[in-house]
Amino acid sequence: MRNRAALIGLALIVAGVTPALAAEDDPRWSFSTSVNYSVGDYGTNKDTTIVYVPFTLGVRPIDRLWLSLTLPYIYQSSEDVVVTGGGVAKRKRGGGGKFAAPERSTSESGLGDMLLRVSYVVLEEGELIPEIAPYVKIKFPTADSDRGLGTGEFDETIGVDLSKRLIDRLYGYLTLSYTFVGDPPDTDFRNAFGWSIGAAYSVTAPLAVFAFLEGSTAISPDQSDPVELRVGAEYRLAKALKVTGAVTRGLTDGAADWGLSAGLTLRF
Repeated sequence: MRNRAALIGLALIVAGVTPALAAEDDPRWSFSTSVNYSVGDYGTNKDTTIVYVPFTLGVRPIDRLWLSLTLPYIYQSSEDVVVTGGGVAKRKRGGGGKFAAPERSTSESGLGDMLLRVSYVVLEEGELIPEIAPYVKIKFPTADSDRGLGTGEFDETIGVDLSKRLIDRLYGYLTLSYTFVGDPPDTDFRNAFGWSIGAAYSVTAPLAVFAFLEGSTAISPDQSDPVELRVGAEYRLAKALKVTGAVTRGLTDGAADWGLSAGLTLRF
């Protein structure tokens, strides 16, 4: 089995594909969506194309607390891999069973797994300390596992986001997470430790560029740890609206070979 740390740089993920660069005008609500395209063989002999389109609604009921709910649409060109809370896992060959790979390529699309994320800022950024925001994320098995769009199991993730203005217009980011991956029948997925480190630079008031290196531990002993590089830019069209674009390059067999994403975020 093989997996990758974050589906299409879904730093997962999913609800936030871009870094927050400066004060966000104290928003209470947010809505974001993006189109995420990736292609890779994940250590198999056939490429799999995945298109992932999440729709995320966020709310900040009190200061420091963010709640978000993501409902995604997913398309994949074959059933050689299956999406898990830890990323993408290679299906078994031979032996039959629900999670055996099909004999011929197929294409499937439909509702993906719903995600609930709760984040709380326990420490605000200071002169020498970063902002620290632990979070919990739950993946609900709403995707059709019989069609290869999910595992049919719950996954739970605990993690922490750290962010800090380093110098002037340069910002640094670090995310650490641990995902409890649900085991479908006839599988033995390992839990995954994930990480992401990166920086963003505010070129002008509306434009920023960013780069992230992301990875995780492997789900199964016969896979390589997925690692990928993501670079992109975001542009604020209006006070409450920004658009984002990014390119992802997989650095190991556990990640997709290439990925592209484009999205928008509305905060008010």
